[in-house]
Amino acid sequence: KGNGTIGDISSMGLAMQALGATTKFYAPRKWNRTQALDVVAKHDYELAMAIAQVLPALVNKSYLDVGSFDCDATTDECPSLGTHRVSRANTGNIRVHYSITNKIQGQHFHYFTWVTVPLGSTLLKVMEKAEEEDPKIF
Repeated sequence: KGNGTIGDISSMGLAMQALGATTKFYAPRKWNRTQALDVVAKHDYELAMAIAQVLPALVNKSYLDVGSFDCDATTDECPSLGTHRVSRANTGNIRVHYSITNKIQGQHFHYFTWVTVPLGSTLLKVMEKAEEEDPKIF
């Protein structure tokens, strides 16, 4: 779009992955990765899918590279990405923004809530907590 945005902001991570992975083979025109990264860095992503798509692009990788990473989940280290151990303050709980949306069939809806769950909780735990707090919706 001339300002560094590729498509729309929600699909930009996937577009950046594709351009990064195919630059050697397919380049109809040169793209400015630095400008695109600047756009991404300034945006406050909220959609989990958009976040998942943009994260690999931030380190100039794609989903295709994931299988070759040498990472240790128990230490938060990933030498192949140049990361180091991250110290985590154990606060005991985290606050999660949880939402559900249906724009496909029947009555369309969008509901959201904030829930507090123990650090390290799974998505299932977040869903159960949302149901506990508002069983008519969640």
